[in-house]
Formats: sequence, structure tokens, C-alpha cells
Amino acid sequence: MAEGAALDVSDKTQVDALAQRVAVERGGIHIWCNIAGIMLGGPFLDESEEDLDRILAVNLKGVFFGCQAAGRIMVNQPEGGSIINTSSAAADAPSPNIGSYAICKAGVVQMTKTLAVEIGRKHVRVNAVAPGFVITGMTTGFFGQEMQDALVETMRKGAPLRSVGEPEDIAAAILYLASDASRFMTGQVIRPNGGVAMV
Repeated sequence: MAEGAALDVSDKTQVDALAQRVAVERGGIHIWCNIAGIMLGGPFLDESEEDLDRILAVNLKGVFFGCQAAGRIMVNQPEGGSIINTSSAAADAPSPNIGSYAICKAGVVQMTKTLAVEIGRKHVRVNAVAPGFVITGMTTGFFGQEMQDALVETMRKGAPLRSVGEPEDIAAAILYLASDASRFMTGQVIRPNGGVAMV
């Protein structure tokens, strides 16, 4: 059974408490998805320290805390588990005005690979999903409707599949990494992006 949780992922105490609660209530943690994220930005030279601190706290430290909290439980389970992190196409293809966001998402990729090496022998798989452009409330709030519509049109024209992603496309990739179908995968980054970037 899957369960979502609302909490401040930048607060290590809250993340640890959630992991412990789930482990007690469910008899362990088999799958843990770090999906919380925010988008802040502007011209790199003008980004404020406050915005940098906030985006690092949620998009990088939040994933770090989640990996630690779930990983510490999974390594003590005979069956291990699967940790799934959320990166972004921005980690591979830099774009203007989202420098701190891209830095966080690149950090998530390296974190995923490092942890996969460290705890793989305990039967814990650690992978990441790096979505291409997907229309969500976060993107609309960041770009605004008019700019987002223009971006979508440009991306559709340039994408091999002539489409942009839907949240369900990303959920399908996460489901794959959560399932036994991906039992031979760890330290990998799946990139559902319609072929816009091929790394």
C-alpha cells in the first residue's frame, strides 16, 4: 500500500520521524520516493542567498535526509528496498534563469549514484527519475501561463515525440523503479523526456 505524506523535507527531524512511523506501522520500508521540490530562480548573477538557501534546503538536503532516513531502515531489512529520487532534465541541459535548480538536480544524480554504490550489497537499489518538461502547478507558477504556453509549443516542435510530458508519464517511470521489473537496476537515471535530451 502506498502512502503520501505532507511535511517539510528540509527538516531532518520531520523526515526521520516519518520514516520511523512508516517502519513501525508497515513493518519496514520497501519503497521510498523523494519527490518534493520547488522552483526558484532568475539570472544567475542576481539570485539571492535566501532563494539559494531555500532551494538547496528542499531540493537537495530534503532528498539527502530522505535517503538517509529510508536507507538506514532498508539496510537492516533482509529484502532491502528501493529508493527513488527525483532529478530533472535541467541536470543535463542547462537553461537560463534556473541555475540553482539545476545545481540541486545535478547533485541529486550524484547522490543517487554514490548511495547506490554504498548500500547495494544490502539489497537496496537507489535510482532517479529526471523528467523533461512537464506541465504542473509548479511550472505554471514559475513561468506564468503565457510563457509556459510558448515553451510548450517550442518543445513540442523540437521533441522527437512532438509532445511534452504529463504527470502520469513520470509516475509510470517511478512505478517501474519501485517494482521488481527493475530489480537489476541501481545507480541509474531514467529520463522520460520525449526524446528532447538523449544522454
